[in-house]
Amino acid sequence: MTIKGIAATGKSHRGSNRRKNDDRFLVMDLDENNLLLAVSDGMGGHPGGDIAAEDIISCLKSINIHVHNMSTLLTAALSQADSIIRERVEKKPGFEGMGATATAAIIGHRMVHWAHIGDSRLYLLRDKILRQITRDHTFLQDLIDAGDISAEDAVNHPMCHVLDQCVGCIDSGVDSGKFEIHRNDILLACTDGLTRAVGDDKIAEILSSAELVSDCTDNLIEASLQAGNLDDVTIAVAL
Repeated sequence: MTIKGIAATGKSHRGSNRRKNDDRFLVMDLDENNLLLAVSDGMGGHPGGDIAAEDIISCLKSINIHVHNMSTLLTAALSQADSIIRERVEKKPGFEGMGATATAAIIGHRMVHWAHIGDSRLYLLRDKILRQITRDHTFLQDLIDAGDISAEDAVNHPMCHVLDQCVGCIDSGVDSGKFEIHRNDILLACTDGLTRAVGDDKIAEILSSAELVSDCTDNLIEASLQAGNLDDVTIAVAL
């Protein structure tokens, strides 16, 4: 999909140790000036993770850019998905623990607005320098921020997959923000199947060397698989 010279695409790969893919992505033109990019990762090991991720994507698909303030669009969509997921659990107790991550961005002519819950991520590549926009909502991220563990050690920690916030979790909150977009910037939204296997330097190298937006998704997923990732991996890119 394209808006005013911005090309975007997404791709998902089911992990080799997974019976089903709990990841979802969305790349959608909202109008002639705005593009929506999103990924969601259903909580592995919990029933209905894929359904939770699908609920998030469905709510994002239904936003109407013409009747809402841009800064609240994504937050409202994720809050709606949170309510839907909670209602599912109330009606079907077997879905207890159901939830998913969500990272979404609206890309306009000069600005990017984003919203985020969980440990999927939004990155910005500018001048070949990769910057992580979102902060992981995990137990270990709190320890990293406090200086009690390094980011490198956290990758292989036994609690590395433990979220402290998600869409559908109790007392979850949405992080959101905005930033200016420059010519030749690349935006990457991805699930942790990529970031737990491939370091930021390698991600930056792949994004910087890609000629087509499809090269970004294909090459990042291939790098994840070559690094031994067994989890679902999902990527959405705009450049």
